[in-house]
Amino acid sequence: MRNSAIATIGSLTFLLGGCVSYHPKPLDPRAELAALDARTLPAGTLVHLREGAAGPPGAPVFDTSDGLSEAELMAVAVMLNPDLQAVRASIGETEALLITAKTLPNPEFGIGFGVGLLGTEGFKLDTDLLFELLKPGEREARKAVAAARIAVTRAEILAREYEVAAEVRRLAFNVSVAEQALVVLDAELALRQQATSLIRRRRDVGEANDLDISAVDLELVEIQRDRRLAQIELEQARLALNRALGLPPSTVITLESSGKPLDVPLLDAVQASGLDERLFSSRLDLKAREAAYQVSEEELRLATARQFLKLKAGPSYEHEGVSENFAGVSASVEIPIFDRNQGEIAEKTAARDRSRAEYTAALHRLRSDAAAALARVRAIRAEIETQQREVLPLLERSQTLSRGAFEARELNVLDWITAQQRALRSRRAYLDTVISYRRALLDLEALSGFPVWRFAPPPEPSTVSSQERNTP
Repeated sequence: MRNSAIATIGSLTFLLGGCVSYHPKPLDPRAELAALDARTLPAGTLVHLREGAAGPPGAPVFDTSDGLSEAELMAVAVMLNPDLQAVRASIGETEALLITAKTLPNPEFGIGFGVGLLGTEGFKLDTDLLFELLKPGEREARKAVAAARIAVTRAEILAREYEVAAEVRRLAFNVSVAEQALVVLDAELALRQQATSLIRRRRDVGEANDLDISAVDLELVEIQRDRRLAQIELEQARLALNRALGLPPSTVITLESSGKPLDVPLLDAVQASGLDERLFSSRLDLKAREAAYQVSEEELRLATARQFLKLKAGPSYEHEGVSENFAGVSASVEIPIFDRNQGEIAEKTAARDRSRAEYTAALHRLRSDAAAALARVRAIRAEIETQQREVLPLLERSQTLSRGAFEARELNVLDWITAQQRALRSRRAYLDTVISYRRALLDLEALSGFPVWRFAPPPEPSTVSSQERNTP
């Protein structure tokens, strides 16, 4: 009896030894919000940056003293964006699939007991322990499916990082546009204030009337209203950028482009034929679709392996009557006569065809969008060159002539205000064209692919032995 109890306790200990205990982790909204508010930009030491596809860290370092560049903004967003952190948390669920794929099926223990009837002495006891034998190639196929799912999850994370980086670039440009709009409006406001002062002095000497004063005051009020609205747009653009970066709304971000006029970068000599290679090499969402197609391939391979017979085998023990004992081997075979897994094989075949069709459709859509974006960039670039060659010189000449005529008393106040309004519209139209060009460039780069910068640990100092240091 004592030996039986010891055996029972030992068996339970063996069975429960690998079990995992549950530890609750309550969700505290206030604590989560406090953690979000505590986020700041990396400070202290300089942090090296590297491209998403690069191996060793590159030369650029993270430094906020001169404002954040595009590469630094992307690195901050990739590190702190809460949506990306939520997506990364899914990798643990996918990696658990590999644990399941490697785990062998649990054995089955069966027992049967019967007593003698109508004077039959003794009892009958049947026991067996059956182990399921995996079908040929099934375990390797299961592990391949799990590995493919892990690969597609990681590819989807990289694709999501790409989307966040592209969005941060657009939002940072929106901030630069809003800042540039304020600069233009400040210059216009100073001009209107100067005009108001000049008209009032002319009225004092009898060269202007109340109608002229009313006209310039109305212009001044409109410019002040436009500036207030532009300030609101700037605040909204900054809040949107902070949200994409994963920083609290109160964080003040200084951009490297702040205080600088919007430049007109030259278009890289990218031909339509070169877009295909850039799509294949840089579009991370295409790579995610390639990984998803590989999952469908491995799932079809697993479904094919499951069409063979299922075998279970193991030791058995039988006691019959009073003293008859038997030991042997027990086996169970499922014969695939009717169900040879045809349904799952057909389903996985169709899923593979669908995955291929979706990849082809995405490739066609991206290539068409990239070609359209390239054509738009070229057209707007040509328009900018036309305005620089024809409109801007005429605008400068017109402003010079109207200013001279006004100072020489050859132009009345209303005509001078009309000339200033026309110049303002032309200047804003050129700025809008430059903004459209820069946005078209961002769209083209997002469609054709661009490198995503991330934080990387600084390179370790090279270990040089004392003998090498002493060697001249």
